[in-house]
Amino acid sequence: RVFSDRARPLICASSEMRFLTGDDTGILKWVRVEAQKVERLGGPRRRGDAAERLCWAGPAGGDLRESRIAVGYASGAVEAREAASGAVLGSFNLGANIRCLSPIDRDLLAVSKDGAGSVVANWCAEDFPSAASEGAAAGGAAEEGAEAGAEEEGEGDSGMRRFKLPAPVTAACLDPTGSKRLAFGGGENDVKIFDVARGEVSWKAKNMPENYLCLRIPVKLSSLQWATEMAPSKSLLIAGTTDGKVRLYDTSAQRRPLFELQIGHKSGQGTGGYTGTGDDMARPVNCSAVAKTHDGSWSIFLGNTMGVLREYDLRNLSSCKACPIKPGRKSHLDWAAKQLPLRRGYRGIMGAVRDIDVHSSGSVLAAVGLGRFAFVFETKRKKMISKVYMKQKLCSVLLSDESYSNAKGAGSDDEDDDGDITGEEREDRKRASSGCVDEGEGPGDDEVQEGFSSDEGEGGGEGEGGDEGEEGGGGAEEGEGEDEEEGDAVYSTLRQDGPQNSHGAIGHPEECTPCTFYCFAKRGCKRGLECKFCHLWHQSKLQ
Repeated sequence: RVFSDRARPLICASSEMRFLTGDDTGILKWVRVEAQKVERLGGPRRRGDAAERLCWAGPAGGDLRESRIAVGYASGAVEAREAASGAVLGSFNLGANIRCLSPIDRDLLAVSKDGAGSVVANWCAEDFPSAASEGAAAGGAAEEGAEAGAEEEGEGDSGMRRFKLPAPVTAACLDPTGSKRLAFGGGENDVKIFDVARGEVSWKAKNMPENYLCLRIPVKLSSLQWATEMAPSKSLLIAGTTDGKVRLYDTSAQRRPLFELQIGHKSGQGTGGYTGTGDDMARPVNCSAVAKTHDGSWSIFLGNTMGVLREYDLRNLSSCKACPIKPGRKSHLDWAAKQLPLRRGYRGIMGAVRDIDVHSSGSVLAAVGLGRFAFVFETKRKKMISKVYMKQKLCSVLLSDESYSNAKGAGSDDEDDDGDITGEEREDRKRASSGCVDEGEGPGDDEVQEGFSSDEGEGGGEGEGGDEGEEGGGGAEEGEGEDEEEGDAVYSTLRQDGPQNSHGAIGHPEECTPCTFYCFAKRGCKRGLECKFCHLWHQSKLQ
């Protein structure tokens, strides 16, 4: 099926699942999963202005909720657009790097990295205010030099109420239960709660107590998510850090975290995508999402800078109390791992994960990031059902409420996997190819095309380097992935047969590329002297 991403109104059946993506260049695109189509959202485009945040901006509680979208850009611009045509209904400017964009009753809440925040009246009402237009709500961010703490700046003629939060703000999240509490923080700016209705900071977190060596534990806050829908009797906040930790706060009980969990402790350790060796380095938590899954239980999804997406079970948090053991000890981590057990991992993602969104039914999630692909997974079997090449680096994703029809996807057929994290980019090469490409970018046969595609057309050998090659280059380019289907066949290797003058040995040692399978793997190279890569002596970079 051939399709194009040229701007045109999106027309699709109400039962067809779709999601919206925003990228580094400011382009917004609809992806229709069952129809396997990518369509660019119409309307004006902000060239080079990354679309960092997306949210639904239609009236709540009805079918019109998804009739409008709000888009937050890296420059600080916030736009309201028609979801079908992409027409801009209104816009205003805030501080650079929008960190939170969320409807709050009939209004829209926006917060930027420098702590500037605003509540725009009636942007999520049934009738969009006619006075809203380009620059109507302009005025920039909050005044410079404002004191640390939250400052209420009043409501202007444009219906905008501005306030100032202590900066920097790396993550901000509005309480989904409707209490109008905004949790925010970033870096060494520890977690705080801002009451939007009263216009003041109502709660401030304290750092973790000193560890058993009497050393201060750095905050390094990078993500925040409320878990109040799961446990209404408590006020739970889950924070991720840039050093690969997860902290749980109960804001109704105490100011310090209840516990701190190191991601990958005992279970869920990642591995190198090319070497297959264990990755014990602490990777930053880029994004997170708390949602109800297919079976009605609650989970938190965490994505990091290595493309590893993990799901943790939250069922024990409703009765969780503060850990009696000091942080830093293994016994503290063991206790925390029991409270927040790993449920499963989602593999096949390449590049850092920038945003995650879970379907309202909990059966499907979408993840996007620096790998230029949009990935869709089933949460029940952690099965990848779609993998869409989007051309640009993606920043944000927004799933619609249309139900997923469980069509056969492009992911792995491994339905009974135990959910262990591997971090490797292994795909099943026996699945059928979708065969959809983009017709709008020129006739070049060697150009990577946008759309739904199988791994057979992506250059081959996407995961073999992690299996058997330390160098990764020769084996992947050679397309030796077909060896997986030949059982336990063993071919000549450098260790057994010594160096060979293969076709690729010309220019050795400076201008050649070593053959991964002949020089470093135990299985050997089946091409022998006809191999395009060098079969002479090479030193592995990992030895």
